[in-house]
Amino acid sequence: MIDFRKILFTCVGLGCISSLSAQSFEEYRRQALSDFDSYKAEEIRKFKAYRDKVNAEYAEYMRRAWSEYKALPADPVPPRPEPPKPVVKDPDTKPSNAPIPFDNILPMPAPVLPPQPVAPLPVPEKPVRPSFSFAFYGTPCTVGLEERHRFSLAGVDENKVAEAWELLSSDTYLSVVAECLSWRDRLQFCDWGYVRFLERMTTSFFGTDKPNEACLLQMYILTQSGYKVRIARADDRLVLLLPSKNNIYEYAYLHIGGCKYYVADASMRQKQFYVFDREFPKEQFFSLRIPREPLLSMRAAYARQLTAKRYLEVSANVATNRNLIDFYDDYPLTDAWNIYAEASLSASVKKQLYPVLQKAIAGKNKVAAANILIDWVQTAFDYRTDDEQFGQERPLFADETLYYPYSDCEDRAILYAILIRDLLGLDVVLLHYPEHLATAVCFGDDTSGDHLMIDGRKYIVCDPTYIGASIGETMPQYKQTRASVVRIR
Repeated sequence: MIDFRKILFTCVGLGCISSLSAQSFEEYRRQALSDFDSYKAEEIRKFKAYRDKVNAEYAEYMRRAWSEYKALPADPVPPRPEPPKPVVKDPDTKPSNAPIPFDNILPMPAPVLPPQPVAPLPVPEKPVRPSFSFAFYGTPCTVGLEERHRFSLAGVDENKVAEAWELLSSDTYLSVVAECLSWRDRLQFCDWGYVRFLERMTTSFFGTDKPNEACLLQMYILTQSGYKVRIARADDRLVLLLPSKNNIYEYAYLHIGGCKYYVADASMRQKQFYVFDREFPKEQFFSLRIPREPLLSMRAAYARQLTAKRYLEVSANVATNRNLIDFYDDYPLTDAWNIYAEASLSASVKKQLYPVLQKAIAGKNKVAAANILIDWVQTAFDYRTDDEQFGQERPLFADETLYYPYSDCEDRAILYAILIRDLLGLDVVLLHYPEHLATAVCFGDDTSGDHLMIDGRKYIVCDPTYIGASIGETMPQYKQTRASVVRIR
């Protein structure tokens, strides 16, 4: 949104010196405010005219015949055999200082920038009175949805949807879009969080008997918020299509314009869809990445005592936020490992855990500190494969690793990567093997151990699932296996 007050102050600052010599300050102030009000009104008129034009053209295209596509079946989560028990280091194994093979380095992900509205939304002259309340993962939310915002679709053919779009494009819904964007920023929603927020809001508002109206309102708010999204119909149902550059498991998808569009309703599979495939100005790709923790209300889960075997003083009593766990539980599964590590730990968990770990590594050099941290991750958690715990492969976000009773190799590698970055400030990458995930840390010196060279920098292998192993020790079965290097922003 544009801050018109800053513009006014700039105008006053530039003109006051010359103007005050010819007229009193009070006269100048009145004139400046009058000019500013005229300027603001003109800018708002331009924004509204542009938005109205864009939505009118969009509705006109919406009346044309939608293209037919066949949805491809959802990709199942691929099975990944893991050892039923973690590998324990043979105490007679001698450390080595060998280079490990790797075949490719995945590029560093670009920064995540939230999409912006097609045109700035005018700030209402009076605060919007919240009139509709709902809960989003235990977090109370209120928006200014009223009876006047309810509408009914007479059908889901092109003309009926276009007529509803024209209604949504009126000034009546502008404040709703502005409020939703305000909630997105206030609660730090990632793209998927924002989609889920709109889904929860609209289905709560319209009720379960009007899924098409809820879907179309979601579509409208997403396009006005700057997101690349499509709408489709199958039989008598409307559904959102979300494009993603990451693979998403367990959701059917359509290939449109060289891109995978995932059917947001996971219950709709292998159907013929009629798609309205029209770009909206300035639309940006939907992302699965979580650059910031969603600020959900706290609902403490049971606390776990997590104690290292070698360093008994490294013992923390940690309770996670069950609302955040529920949010992660609904998160789409993907093979993009960096997404899980970038999500970091929640602020509440850091407050409980980090003082204990910081005390344990205080005064230690980087190698000693990294060994204390890796022992804690190796030994404070009970090991089970995902198949044993969940019935399928399922990577965990770090808070989930602290919540669920068991964890496997990728969960520990993700957690260790976060600890190394946060507590030691070191660069870390993930090493993805066909059936395993480990880490490698750049200590910035000639630290000894199994290693790989990336852009002229030495990264030491650190495996949080190789029980009893110090940093620089690779599991024997992976010493000659090529790894893919996953960078983490």
